[in-house]
Amino acid sequence: MGQRLLIAWLETTRRRAGTVLVATGLVAALGIWLVSRVAFDANILRLLPQRAPAVRSFQTFLRTFGSLDHLYIVFESADAVAEHEDLVDAYVAALRRSPQVESVDAELLEPGKDWTYLSDRSLLLLGPDGAAEALARVRPPRVDAELAHARDLLSTPSKQVTELVQQDPLGWLTALRDRMDREKGLIAFDPLAKGYISADGHSRLVIVKPAGAPFDIDFCKTLFQTLAAVEREARAASQDTGGVPVQIQAAGAYRVSLESEQLIRRDAIINSVGSLVLLLVFVLVLFRTPWIMVYGFLPVVIGAVLALGVAGHLLGGLSAATSGSAGMLFGLGIDGIILLYLRHLEAPRTNGAVPTALLAGTAGSVILAQLTTAAPFLGRVFIDFPPLQELGALVGLGILFVCALTIALVPGWLARTRPPASRPPMRADRLGRFVVRRAAPIVWTGLAVTVVLCAAAFRLRIDTRIERLQTQTGGAQLERDVAARFSLPQDVLMVLNEGPAVDPLVEADTRLTAALAAEHPTIAVSGIGLLLPPARAQAATAEAIRTSGATEDVVRREVSAAADRAGFRAAAFEPFLGRLPRLLDVGQRITYEGLQEHGLDTFASRFLTRRDGRYIAVTYLYPRGPMDLAALRRTVASVDPNLQLTGLGVVNAELARRALPEFLKGVS
Repeated sequence: MGQRLLIAWLETTRRRAGTVLVATGLVAALGIWLVSRVAFDANILRLLPQRAPAVRSFQTFLRTFGSLDHLYIVFESADAVAEHEDLVDAYVAALRRSPQVESVDAELLEPGKDWTYLSDRSLLLLGPDGAAEALARVRPPRVDAELAHARDLLSTPSKQVTELVQQDPLGWLTALRDRMDREKGLIAFDPLAKGYISADGHSRLVIVKPAGAPFDIDFCKTLFQTLAAVEREARAASQDTGGVPVQIQAAGAYRVSLESEQLIRRDAIINSVGSLVLLLVFVLVLFRTPWIMVYGFLPVVIGAVLALGVAGHLLGGLSAATSGSAGMLFGLGIDGIILLYLRHLEAPRTNGAVPTALLAGTAGSVILAQLTTAAPFLGRVFIDFPPLQELGALVGLGILFVCALTIALVPGWLARTRPPASRPPMRADRLGRFVVRRAAPIVWTGLAVTVVLCAAAFRLRIDTRIERLQTQTGGAQLERDVAARFSLPQDVLMVLNEGPAVDPLVEADTRLTAALAAEHPTIAVSGIGLLLPPARAQAATAEAIRTSGATEDVVRREVSAAADRAGFRAAAFEPFLGRLPRLLDVGQRITYEGLQEHGLDTFASRFLTRRDGRYIAVTYLYPRGPMDLAALRRTVASVDPNLQLTGLGVVNAELARRALPEFLKGVS
């Protein structure tokens, strides 16, 4: 019955060739319309397995704390970037007026950030032991040593140093800063400099939170047009025309997204056009007739466009995996066209035409071959590895569409084409005789080669790291450079925690920090406890202050007497002494709401944020040597089973673990 139906179909396409051609045109128009609405998504999260717990945690981190919703503006100069402060200020001012920008973080001590909220509670941040040690500096001989150190600092002619000494003669803030620096609590910065300056003094960082999503390509284009206008306005307003130019660059997911989308489109076009041209030229040289160009061009191109549009809508967008699909699809799809054309050339004719029954037999073979070719590709749709899912969907659907178009168009065209009468048959008699005579050696040689290659396959190492999945662009490299220069949280491990209240998350962070210090001393830890100690620890610190005997009167008397012995004028440390009531107030506490109210949520949100009525906390782990990932997982789980360890290292290990099972699932 299948053969009879196929013969009937071929007869219909011969008689209704015009109708078939019009229908094909409509299908082509539909494919073009679908492709025009497909989004080429550069989001690296789309490339990761969606069912792996470590990957889901990593996605949560990137969406909540990572750089996905930030844009990093970097000012670079061959001289000290601080010399170009007017240009940076003009740029930041213009940026804040832009409707595409939600917020701008240009420096620690900018208006809106009340750091006195933390500096007046520095003893609470130091913890019970740290506070006890700091209060011990109040009495001789420690107080005299601290003031001697303060005098040494004043030998540096700097207004900022003078203000720091007046505010902190006993080094309490310095001890807190040293602790944060050791634990990588904040961006690497010089607290005496204006803005976030790199260690070499040649770069300054401004952190921008745009108003739109990083993978909204239209928004990204508008955003970068705005950045170009902002730069022109800032350069004109600041008149920064010194001998040393300042380079302004943008890094982050917004730039990577825009560049990746452009790269994906360019590669897809080059791959598609190049593959098609080379394929058709080869076929033209082989058959030496322009008709084969028509037969080969329309079915494969329309099928490829239709597959791209349909797969893009079914998958919700396409990634870089699309750029390599066209050449594969064209090479596989044209096989059926060539088989039909060969049958057309070599089959016996009745009244000058190839009998429909003969073409139907070849068409049936083409359908069977194309179905068995498409099946392995469509099987990739069921594995949890998005790049291969997309590739499988594109090539599998493409082969089915090309097969349908081939059967609909090519036989009807061939019925109206007369083959060259003088063309010799395309045969390989010598090859056939050789294969028949040497069948046994060929089989045994093939078997031996297969065994050798299978053994060699066990030495193959597949690089499944996430870095290899990401599109490599100038923006991606700049983002890595910026992360290294300013100690942004990249290429580190993270521990996520979630809950309805803040303090349990802070307590878990404290326990985790203690456990890691005991079991993994080579790992530096940085969590929300840097800015927000647990309520229990703050109460213990308040008790330590109460029992230390360091009252306001005692501290004022001891510091004033030591200042007099060191030769300072009477009111030299009045800014510090005026803060004593707040510094020694055992009733005050640091709270998450307080950090937000005083404009410090920019930094608090790096460790703790609220979303959908729940709080999410992250603790950063910075390995400083070899690390046993399995042992680290056990330590994290022992602190709290709800803690989720993630990060590039964990995701890469998960990808490596899942590669073989997913591959076997795909081939089965």
